[in-house]
Amino acid sequence: MITKAAPAGAPVAAVEMAPGGMSRTAADRLAALTTRGARAACAMIHLVEGRNLRLIGGHHMPQGFEPMQDVPMSATLGGVLLRTGFPVVVSDVDADERVPVDAPVRAVGIRSYAGFPVRDPDGAIVGVCAVMDYQPRQWQPDELTAVDDGAQACTAFVAEQRAREAEQEQRVFLDTLLNSLDTGVAACDADGRLVLVNRSLRDRLGTDKVEGSAEEWVRRLPVTTPDGGPIRTEQMPLLRAMHGSDVRGVEYELHGRQGRHQLRVNAHPITGLQGRRLGAVSVFHDITETRRAEHLQQMLSRAKDEYLSLVGHELRTPVTIVGSYLELMGDSDPGAPVADLLPMIAGARRGSERLRRLVEALLDLSALDAGRSPLTTTDIDLVAVVTGAACAVEARADERNLTLTQTTPARLPMQGDPGRLTQLVTALLDNAIAYTPDGGAIGITVTGTETTAAIAVSDTGFGIPEHERPHVFDRFFRGAITTELAIPGAGLGLAIAKLIAERHHGTIATSPHDHRPGTGSRLWG
Repeated sequence: MITKAAPAGAPVAAVEMAPGGMSRTAADRLAALTTRGARAACAMIHLVEGRNLRLIGGHHMPQGFEPMQDVPMSATLGGVLLRTGFPVVVSDVDADERVPVDAPVRAVGIRSYAGFPVRDPDGAIVGVCAVMDYQPRQWQPDELTAVDDGAQACTAFVAEQRAREAEQEQRVFLDTLLNSLDTGVAACDADGRLVLVNRSLRDRLGTDKVEGSAEEWVRRLPVTTPDGGPIRTEQMPLLRAMHGSDVRGVEYELHGRQGRHQLRVNAHPITGLQGRRLGAVSVFHDITETRRAEHLQQMLSRAKDEYLSLVGHELRTPVTIVGSYLELMGDSDPGAPVADLLPMIAGARRGSERLRRLVEALLDLSALDAGRSPLTTTDIDLVAVVTGAACAVEARADERNLTLTQTTPARLPMQGDPGRLTQLVTALLDNAIAYTPDGGAIGITVTGTETTAAIAVSDTGFGIPEHERPHVFDRFFRGAITTELAIPGAGLGLAIAKLIAERHHGTIATSPHDHRPGTGSRLWG
């Protein structure tokens, strides 16, 4: 790892010699060679580490010097070299003013010193190679050359270390990058050995093991074709890419610990500058959410088309009725008495009224759906709301000779929108009246606790076939009995009631009677 020391003169850097760079054994041997070449008593090699010099190698070092190996640069002759950027040659430590008073060489009896800078490939000083003697001496040119050669050899080691560190940093960068991706990545070398499975893919597979051959690994992958069929090992994208093929857009289903995932897999050969095959890489894109979104979009599109078709059909009927009566009136004899036109006017009015109710129901349903019709919530008595709705339909029940009974407590206070809840109860009672034969009975029951309220409407009607129950609250749904008996309606009342119940944090459902035939709807709020 390269760091910069604070220089006073020439550029100074620091380098840490890690395993794979200049080992202590290699540094010691280099120090021994330098000692012999300079005919010195001892030699030491230091590298800069922050504001200190760290001893990385030595030969015949003075007794007591080892504990002082990490010392401030300012107290060393090496520090003098680092400040000036030039070799430091001292014939007599005691007579040379450059030697710091607290220099370690004084403490261990060193009297002469020759040190040369160790530089990195960029020319920055990263250390010192020095020889020493216990007697004052004049260093000869060939002896200084030997020290310089030792420093140059250290520079070669530093260059190698820098290259290794750059490679390691690049590997760490790439590993971090690959492991941060949500996309799965797997790679193998030219011999088919698996060399990489990133974290995203390991998590999906539920394993941390990255070992063995690529063929063994893909054979163990829990994948199938999208329709659940098996996949031949040799057809797996990574193996095909290893043999030179580009693979794009192959889809699989992964059966992992995190459930089923749909994957789109690409794979490519990896080649060197001269076209030499280096290996292959396979990329796994999780398209589960994309497929789910596409499916939902298709369902929404289909539902929209069906909805528009149903709306068009329901609107066409009253419009046709109004148009037919208007056409009849237009074809009538201008001199015909008004009394002859009254039935046609009444028919057109009925069609117009049916059209108005349908349009209002559609607008109301759309407003509830889109949240454009917020509830006006207040303190209410649910019993009073239900009683009011029952009184409003009582006349129609009497016309059909239907008995309407009500079972409620004296009062049931709650929070709610009185208008919308009245609309809900009315829709349930209208449904019961429409599907109950003349002379039948309809019952409405209200129960509740401190936190919930329930409204149940029962009748002695025709009942709902089991296969129609899931669709009772669908928009425009009308059961088979509706067509048989020509019961009027657009199939929107219960759909609106369902939305009102949900806006009151409740649910609505059908339920068979316990003791008598008929239908029942229940609201929990």
